[in-house]
Amino acid sequence: MHQGTTDQQLRYWIGQKLMIDIRQTCSPAQRCEDLTQLPASYAAKIRQLQLGGVILFANNLKHSAQIRQLTQDLHQSSGDGLPLLIGIDQEGGRVARLPVTEYPAFAGAMALGATQAHYGEQFPHQVATAMAHQLHELGINLNFAPSLDVNNNRANPVINVRSFGDQPAKVAAAGAAMVNAMQQQGVLATIKHFPGHGDTHVDSHTGLPRVDHPLQVVQQTDLAPFAAVLQHSQPAMVMTAHIQYPALDNSTLVNKQGDNMLKPATLSRRMLTELLRQHMGYQGVIITDALNMAGISQFFEPAEAVIQTFAAGADIALMPYEIRSEQDLTGLQQLIDAVLDAVVQGRLSVTELQQSAERVLSLRRKLAHQKAPATDPHRLSADRQLEQQLAEASLTQVGTNKLPAGWQLEGQRLLLIAPEQTKCQGWQQALTLHQVKLKQLNCATLDQSAAELQTLIDEADTILATLISPTQSAAELGVLADLLALTPVQLSPAEQKQKLLTALTYAKQQGKQNLLVALRTPYDLSDFADVADLRLATYSYNQQPLTAQRPLSGPAYDAVIACLLGKIQPKGQLPVQLD
Repeated sequence: MHQGTTDQQLRYWIGQKLMIDIRQTCSPAQRCEDLTQLPASYAAKIRQLQLGGVILFANNLKHSAQIRQLTQDLHQSSGDGLPLLIGIDQEGGRVARLPVTEYPAFAGAMALGATQAHYGEQFPHQVATAMAHQLHELGINLNFAPSLDVNNNRANPVINVRSFGDQPAKVAAAGAAMVNAMQQQGVLATIKHFPGHGDTHVDSHTGLPRVDHPLQVVQQTDLAPFAAVLQHSQPAMVMTAHIQYPALDNSTLVNKQGDNMLKPATLSRRMLTELLRQHMGYQGVIITDALNMAGISQFFEPAEAVIQTFAAGADIALMPYEIRSEQDLTGLQQLIDAVLDAVVQGRLSVTELQQSAERVLSLRRKLAHQKAPATDPHRLSADRQLEQQLAEASLTQVGTNKLPAGWQLEGQRLLLIAPEQTKCQGWQQALTLHQVKLKQLNCATLDQSAAELQTLIDEADTILATLISPTQSAAELGVLADLLALTPVQLSPAEQKQKLLTALTYAKQQGKQNLLVALRTPYDLSDFADVADLRLATYSYNQQPLTAQRPLSGPAYDAVIACLLGKIQPKGQLPVQLD
């Protein structure tokens, strides 16, 4: 250890390098409730442990006045008078934590990617500006967005529509636009998930993915957007992926099961220090993805994971484990003790620890000089309009329109087929908004029997079918908490797709017109080329909560109906290759 470095000084640096979540508070009887106000005991612990930051989730964020109070209390709990780093995953689309009762979620990254061919970086810039302004106004100063993952695997369960697309140059262009726009509004941006989470079929929330690309492919595809954005922007943070890349690091370490395993990026000095810091020249803060995700936590105890990632070169360990009670906060004290022991034993370098804490502190000092923007009530309604404009600009027609000449939506006997009832209500809201006069309207859900579906198809002229796949990943859950109370669909996405294919094949045989809308990933549309007369992709299916003026309405539904009425053209272009 360095002479003259006190125990207290080391603890301060370690505290700076930890970022916790405080989603819920649980009683000893395991009754848990969302944490929406900062308990005095939590504030005291944050101050005592001199933590550098906190990440907030939908559980913590109920309405604007409450959020402002919570962030203000958190900033005041800082141990050194500097603002805390208060982070959030506000990517847009299915990963949006601000309450949708007040704030537009916007369609996500793939919708932005679909606008690039026609509008360049206009929408990534405008959406990032709007989101950052909302966050800044609420006292949130760090956004864990954008994702620079190149989604070149249609089976990717965790990235998929959270990616701008499968072309590295376009991903980089949209990513740089978002980083610059956010940071101009005073919110720190994070590019993730380094070195790339696009070509995986395992979700790192539930397992440990591995990418076996040869080095040349890794450089030209996975790393390319990171290299480009680091060249043209100065993102405040880079977030690591819990993912193995043998081409970048084939060295191993021993996990808690006693097995040798390939180092995932989060624990790899080759990837974080040698590649990102030294080779790519990144000077900012490296933060881990949540360490309580299974990709790390199933192999390492929390303290060991933190020590390993600090040794690899990470500046901030995000969510070393879940904080759900005061006992958990006390456990954090033990984790800090363990990291301190690792410094004393020489497993961690004092010089690196100090330099790392200094990188975090320099961000916090910058934030201390910012003034919060004045709240502007008109701004949110402009953001809502932008949300609708994005839904319209990204709407993509896949393949040719095979509807007969002169086909019109008005006057049809229309059958809606959707995975579940709330999606039918989304379409009904859009039909009402556009005052569409139909001869008849029915709605079927995919959990109805094949015979029931056929009877309803027989009565219709036109079928408007909805496809949603893949299922939500752990990163997305909790976005629409009030909708999750509604009946979940019993069928898997693969079963839903098969059932829909059977239903539309039958409809086609009966001479019906079939319209198919992919409300999430566009990849499945290629399987319906023979049975659908018109195929549209929206990349997102956000709906208003039940308390809204138009409950369960959504920008994508409104945009599709406007398109079917000829009010708008589908100008979006697919940002990914379909089979």
